[in-house]
Amino acid sequence: MPEGIDVGHLGERLRRVRTQRQLTLREVAEATGISVPSLSRIERGATKEFRTGTLLSLAQWLGTDINDLTGSPAPVTRRRGKFIETTPDVVELHLRADKKLKKKSAIALANLFRAAYEDLAKMGNKQGR
Repeated sequence: MPEGIDVGHLGERLRRVRTQRQLTLREVAEATGISVPSLSRIERGATKEFRTGTLLSLAQWLGTDINDLTGSPAPVTRRRGKFIETTPDVVELHLRADKKLKKKSAIALANLFRAAYEDLAKMGNKQGR
């Protein structure tokens, strides 16, 4: 497996994007050329090895660079055609990098922040900001 790939983070990110796009594993498999069982293992964090082609396909489907799959902090917005992560993604990366937090605590905080952020963003859109 390429050095630095956080399997858990990649799996969570794949599942989050797939569910946001309202797609099944089969639909993602058709789009990426990666088998349904392999995608399922990746989402569960149960895979031990990745082929470079698999990572390239996932990165392209996720709309990111393969280097962003390492779990290192990414840019902050999307501007002028360059891919940049959303605020909740950046917060999650920082929480995961915090050595004072256990992994489960960082994930729980990230999920809490993401839910609050999305709810407040919806309210802001309804009120016309």
